[in-house]
Amino acid sequence: MATDPSDEEFLQAVEEHVFGRGGTVRLTLPGAAALDRQQLLDARIVRCIETRETRDRRVPGLRRAEIAERPACTDLAAHPVDPPDDPARSRTLTLVRAGSLDEIVCEGCEGGTRDCEACGGRGGRDCPRYVDCDVCEGGPDACWECDGTGTPRTRGAARAARPRPQDAAKRATCARCERPEVACPKCLGRRHLDCPVCDRSGRVPCRGCGGRERIRHTPCAGTGHFTVWTEGIIRHTPDAKEVKRLAPLVVRMPTDATGDWRETRLTSVTDKLPDDLDPAHRALLEPELAVRDGEVRRRVTVRRLPLARVTVRDDPHRVYYAFPVRSGGIDVVGLPSRQRVLHVTARASAALVLLALAAALVVALSR
Repeated sequence: MATDPSDEEFLQAVEEHVFGRGGTVRLTLPGAAALDRQQLLDARIVRCIETRETRDRRVPGLRRAEIAERPACTDLAAHPVDPPDDPARSRTLTLVRAGSLDEIVCEGCEGGTRDCEACGGRGGRDCPRYVDCDVCEGGPDACWECDGTGTPRTRGAARAARPRPQDAAKRATCARCERPEVACPKCLGRRHLDCPVCDRSGRVPCRGCGGRERIRHTPCAGTGHFTVWTEGIIRHTPDAKEVKRLAPLVVRMPTDATGDWRETRLTSVTDKLPDDLDPAHRALLEPELAVRDGEVRRRVTVRRLPLARVTVRDDPHRVYYAFPVRSGGIDVVGLPSRQRVLHVTARASAALVLLALAAALVVALSR
């Protein structure tokens, strides 16, 4: 494990950074600077959580040979299964309880079919052979001479009772009494038409079975059998959590490519946190490492980066953060101090107030 830089090394790195900005103060001199050691924490906990359950299965068809190829178990709770090597990988195992696999006959059909419910197994339904004419509506207007009965009245009586309108020429010869220009042009005096649905057959095929009287039994997929068994399911599900603690005001965090992060991996519940971990971070992480229900594997990655917060007596408006880098040496980031930020914010607010007052004064003078 790499050794953290000393206080003097941190101060020398900040001193070089300040010199590059035109400073001349020796920070290693007593009282020239104040150094506060901190530590950045970036931890990730990945657990593999195992759950086990059983359920009764029932699928259509004869599938005993296929299902029998699956792994079998006698007692699911005691069945040994190694967790995945990578706790971040999901996995589902399905097993068959020994002695539960069977094939049974479907009780809801006969050989995969059953009587059609729509027609009751008749294959169709009765249908009227004829329908009323939609022009004369099957009434006396079917024929002005015989009223659709086939027996004409006397011509005089017909004229007296039934004066012919102007469109009499549109009438047709009656098929019953054979008088011209008196019958409905559609039914020709018959009062009814052949049924367009059954074509005068008096029977309509069932739409459900198409006249076959029996239909395929959907629950068993037309096989007439079911395969049943008790299935055991073992699931390995990853559960991840991140725990981070970063120093305040660090807006440009050291990345893996720059910061020399120390990394420790724990793969067992008995593994200990690294000795160089900040006590506050240790207190933060330890409760998170308690064993979870169903936990069968874990991977805890603890990354920490030593950090020095340095303030310079002759430069109270800036704060310097120093940290070791992978390439060797120490990198330094300078940021405005909190007092400087508040000072600038206050000046900006005052300037805005003055601008508002000036604008108000100009408006008042212009009235």
